[in-house]
Amino acid sequence: MEQYPTNEEGRQAKAAANRAMFDGIASRYDCMNRLMSLGQDRIWRRRLVDLGQVVPGMRGLDLCCGTGDVARELARRGASVVGLDASEAMLAVAGARGGEGITWVQGDALAIPFSDDSFDVATIAFGNRNVTDLATLYAEMRRVVVPGGRVLSLEINRPASPLPAALFPLYFAHVPALLARVLGVDPAAYRYLPDSVRRYPDPDAVAAIMATTGLRDIVITRLLGGIIVIHCGVVIPSGH
Repeated sequence: MEQYPTNEEGRQAKAAANRAMFDGIASRYDCMNRLMSLGQDRIWRRRLVDLGQVVPGMRGLDLCCGTGDVARELARRGASVVGLDASEAMLAVAGARGGEGITWVQGDALAIPFSDDSFDVATIAFGNRNVTDLATLYAEMRRVVVPGGRVLSLEINRPASPLPAALFPLYFAHVPALLARVLGVDPAAYRYLPDSVRRYPDPDAVAAIMATTGLRDIVITRLLGGIIVIHCGVVIPSGH
């Protein structure tokens, strides 16, 4: 399936396939993340929240929240948080693991069920590759965040440095699917991973998409030789 279908039927089919895939891996999702990243994914998520400059009293939205790691980190910084995900099974795991000050909502990141200016910060971690329209994603994040607030994403990308660029495809082509088999997870979900990364735009292209939605002062932070990328943009008042 193409990464970004161009017609509504294709978008709906991809969204349904993604929901089914994540419903199927929800119980082992965190374990897979820890193993694939050698425990580093928690550090990357904390770095994402650091860049959001979250302080007590803020209202935070975490899209494609999965089992809730970023939502709980936002809450630990004193924010009141909504964690939104399309997967009912992911939200069930998130809810079972708790999180004071967090409301879990099933919904679509491309049609966020909240009014304009509802949040001070919005995040998405490892969910960009799974939406069907990045421009709509960032436009929606911008819409629900107040002027001066921050919109942030954390995602896997293709490394620019020569050695990581050579090793990265080999690792992703074999290790995640092998780990999935060991843990009793459908390996098809993790064979999807390298293909989704290959099709995902490079960091500068993502920043350009963010800019088209009205986000400004966009900063790209590269971690792990560029394999992990954080984008941060600021919401500017309309007309500026």
